[in-house]
Amino acid sequence: GFCWTRTGERQASRMRARYLRAILRQDVGYFDLKVSSTSEVVNNVSSDSLVIQDVISEK
Repeated sequence: GFCWTRTGERQASRMRARYLRAILRQDVGYFDLKVSSTSEVVNNVSSDSLVIQDVISEK
């Protein structure tokens, strides 16, 4: 229902914000070793949060 959809949206939004904060706190060397591009970070944030949102919304 609507409540679960709204809950999923809110949780996904919180997760994206926390993920972004965690990424921005990393040392510069992290990006040399772990992340190959900015688009990879954006893609991971988008796809992972959508999966969480879909799982919560299906209740």
